[in-house]
Amino acid sequence: MASVKVLLYTSKVLKNGEHPIMLRLIKDRKIKYVSLDYSCSKELWDEDEQRPVKKHPHKVELNIKITKMMNDANKIILDFDNNEQNYSVDDIAKALSRKVIGKRTVFQFTDELVQRHKEVGKVGTADAFQNGKRIVSRFTKEKDISFKELDYIFLTRLEDDLLKRKVTENSIAVYMRTLRSIYNKAIAEGHAKENDYPFKAYKLTKLNTKTKKRALTKEQVKSISDHKLELGSKLWIARSIFLFSYYCRGVNFIDVAQLKWSNIDNGRVHYTRAKTGHQFNIALLPPALEILEYYRAKQDKSGFIFPILGSYHDTEQKIKNRVKKIMKEVNSNLRTVAQAVKIDFNITTYVARHSYATVLKRQNVSTSQISEALGHSSEKITQVYLDSFENTVLDEADKFLL
Repeated sequence: MASVKVLLYTSKVLKNGEHPIMLRLIKDRKIKYVSLDYSCSKELWDEDEQRPVKKHPHKVELNIKITKMMNDANKIILDFDNNEQNYSVDDIAKALSRKVIGKRTVFQFTDELVQRHKEVGKVGTADAFQNGKRIVSRFTKEKDISFKELDYIFLTRLEDDLLKRKVTENSIAVYMRTLRSIYNKAIAEGHAKENDYPFKAYKLTKLNTKTKKRALTKEQVKSISDHKLELGSKLWIARSIFLFSYYCRGVNFIDVAQLKWSNIDNGRVHYTRAKTGHQFNIALLPPALEILEYYRAKQDKSGFIFPILGSYHDTEQKIKNRVKKIMKEVNSNLRTVAQAVKIDFNITTYVARHSYATVLKRQNVSTSQISEALGHSSEKITQVYLDSFENTVLDEADKFLL
């Protein structure tokens, strides 16, 4: 005969200083503990009654939860006994878990999503979900919340908190889209109710998600290229990556990192863009070929062209971590080079992509051609790259009014 009892599991102390409330299942002298996803301090727990004391602020809610879990567990045991099934405490726990799966909290469900996406190699998506949880956890001081608590008021207060901490509206929009995705998945899997959905009222469109796009002129790129640097130094390597990207249609840093000598054939570079899966076949211009000649003499068994990845970076997570680290270093070195040639704004590897598009536009290349060269799905995306250029043209045109 199996038995069920609720208790405060004082052997474990949580981050909030409280102890988890658990169900203790016993069958054939084997014990299994199942968490109720709630905690309590010793001071607010009645050891004799095994219930929260009267002054506990959430006494009613906890008692309802405890009673329901006890009833569910006893019904499961009764069903097993009535069907004369041979079962264990693990079977009871599994059946109980299936009954309460809809009670996952925001943090619990997010952790599940992170784990699932890591298991199928979607490290970037897993990181996005983890970041979503991180900003909520910071706001709640690590207190977990239910999906019902993640309501319109919570989101607006979270937004205000992020703004106070000088987080850009563009970044806030990214976080909120992530939370919206988590909430949508929670509804689909029965962890949240559609009637509680807060994103009907909370609109992301009110956030200013336009980032100021920076692009170099052709003359500025030349000044960077002509600047004297020690061959093979960190500054030289950073510049070589920037210029290779610029002369190869603004190839992204992640794609530069993964380029191998096998991608080079008959004066052309062939690769598939990691972000979109778009395939490129680009003729290598003389400056790009010159950069490759330097690295060709340095090639190793890994087959990678640039000194970013090695053969030991053999998982998506390792690649992601390494690329993030080296990109930070390269961007720092690019800022040093830019300052040396009197360029007064922050230059990153991504500026090469915007500069490529803008320089072509200044040469009267059509937006449709630039869009195709960049591998964009629509000219609307390309226009984002060219907005700063259009403003410059209009500013100059306005001077004719004087």
